[in-house]
Amino acid sequence: MGRRGPKPIPTQLKILRGNPGKQKLNDAEPQPPADGIAMPPHLGEVAAARWGELLPMLQATRVMTRADVEALARYCDTWEWWLAVRAKLKKEGDTYPILNDGGEIKYIAQRPEVSIAHKLAQQLRQLESDFGLSPAARASLKVEPDAKAESAIDKFRALKAAGKASG
Repeated sequence: MGRRGPKPIPTQLKILRGNPGKQKLNDAEPQPPADGIAMPPHLGEVAAARWGELLPMLQATRVMTRADVEALARYCDTWEWWLAVRAKLKKEGDTYPILNDGGEIKYIAQRPEVSIAHKLAQQLRQLESDFGLSPAARASLKVEPDAKAESAIDKFRALKAAGKASG
């Protein structure tokens, strides 16, 4: 049986959101390195272009680490597949006729690509949320303009300690 309840929110995201629930932060959460991120060679042309668009944005908000490379690659692959399915549906339409033995239209059926496009869109939506690539996902994030300073968790602890010292 899997874990119960909502999936845990990474400490970095809790900090970016200002820890609104005042939940205990995980002091031992792994902090993968944010440098040395390289695009996987298996990405197609469209996926590679999407990677090139997204990586600078994700690095600027400091949510991208080396541990996230394959998740971003999956997003970019899914994006490429979704565009290809959309192009096919635009070209061929959402439906096709099913003919009877006499060659007359028996009924109109929905193309399998319609459900494929919906599933790909759901996957994209989930990955966009994971990376903060949707307005709703970004609305709760707070990004510090100074990227050179200490880690976000160290800043949060310092602010928390300063609040206790003055109060």
